[in-house]
Amino acid sequence: MGVTFYRVKEGEFSRLVETQSITKFIAQESEIYPLKFSLVGINHQQKLAYIVRHGRNDELRTWRLDNLGAFLKKLGVTNWEVQQS
Repeated sequence: MGVTFYRVKEGEFSRLVETQSITKFIAQESEIYPLKFSLVGINHQQKLAYIVRHGRNDELRTWRLDNLGAFLKKLGVTNWEVQQS
């Protein structure tokens, strides 16, 4: 049984963080845009993963690491991993 992925908007991702539905955070470097990272949140117990998408379309949202770190800090997240492509 694998992990189920969901594409969610920033607001939904923030709500999942607030309810502690996400326990692990990964910044994954884009293969298309070097030094831009997508955000993945994982719930190991329920085998669910959430990736942040743009609000207006279904493309993945990307950040520079400094901006992504600021977003996570605002949510109270202090521990996250970085994976390069």
